[in-house]
Amino acid sequence: MKVLYDHQAFTMQYFGGVSKCFCELISHFPKDVSAEIGVMQSNNVHLVQSGLCPMLETVKLDYKTFLPHFHFKGKGRLYSWFNRLFPFFPSVEHINKRRTVELLQAGDFDVFHPTFFDDYFLPYLNGKPFVLTVHDMMPELFPQYFDRNDFQIVGKRKLVEKANAVIAVSKQTKQDLMEILKVPEDKIKVIYHGGPVCEKISNKALIDEPYFLYMGTRDKYKNFHQLIVDFSDFSDNCKKTVLVCTGGEFTRQEKEAFKKYNVLDRVVHFSATDENVKNLYAHAVAFVYPSLYEGFGMPILEAFAYGCPVLLNNKSCFPEIAGDAAVYFLLDEQGSDLVEKMKMAFSWSNEERESIIQSGYERLNLYSWQKSAEQLKDLYVSIT
Repeated sequence: MKVLYDHQAFTMQYFGGVSKCFCELISHFPKDVSAEIGVMQSNNVHLVQSGLCPMLETVKLDYKTFLPHFHFKGKGRLYSWFNRLFPFFPSVEHINKRRTVELLQAGDFDVFHPTFFDDYFLPYLNGKPFVLTVHDMMPELFPQYFDRNDFQIVGKRKLVEKANAVIAVSKQTKQDLMEILKVPEDKIKVIYHGGPVCEKISNKALIDEPYFLYMGTRDKYKNFHQLIVDFSDFSDNCKKTVLVCTGGEFTRQEKEAFKKYNVLDRVVHFSATDENVKNLYAHAVAFVYPSLYEGFGMPILEAFAYGCPVLLNNKSCFPEIAGDAAVYFLLDEQGSDLVEKMKMAFSWSNEERESIIQSGYERLNLYSWQKSAEQLKDLYVSIT
């Protein structure tokens, strides 16, 4: 069986969950499945490291390299305008899309699997089936943060109807698809993500003080502001404890909030490599995930793999993914009991801490990229 994947995730993301998941799945396919990706240029770190595209070139022109000697407000919009109006503008989006279309027209594949929600490929399928993966329903559930004509919303609604099968990455996402987009239950297959290999980290901690860990982006539904409010309350009694955050640099508004809640010197930003991430997990008091909604929650499995206790907001798919291997709190507009759970984690004995870490190791065994790839192969076979 041969599967053709398109360029979208690898063009949009330099790194990120969607592109990483596709790389992991393709890399773990059994030998009777071959895959081709319609990409000529990409700086996506997961794709580069995977070696799945040996002839891959570095990106020549994208939104980051457009007009490199000029910096002005609206530069990104100008780049998008050029992309829309000039089909032969030599951007990475056009180069990779043309490559995918060439492969679609050649027809040397059994199943097509787009990696995001642009529907450009529909005229070129020539009767071949396609599978769509939906990682979450955030734009539909949090419309206040997205334009109602956002291409994710419009494209997703169109493609779930036309797809031969739809993959949801959790039962929560499946339920959301059924309720919001009215996708028939028998059209949806839940295929969980895999997790990292369990690894005992024994090197010296990168952070000297005791710390709680926050991973990833911090805006919108991620509920980061409320975490700062609660961390401020917690740190009133634990002055030496810090909150370590990865992701982008702190914004001016975030720094103002830190100052307002008197934690400016206790919230620390860390630009972490893959190895540093492992260290940050391994030595944290706990990983805190206050998000109001996720489609799956990959950082949960990362924390399990590297021996970090997990504190989760009791929302969306979190109980489904973590089961009884996490400690749950409630953090939303109705109230919060996070401070209580942070105090509990901070006061765990060595035996209590080791017990919850061991629960995480055991829960991680449920999630395997090889198992997920086998399930994906079975789905492909079922529609051909």
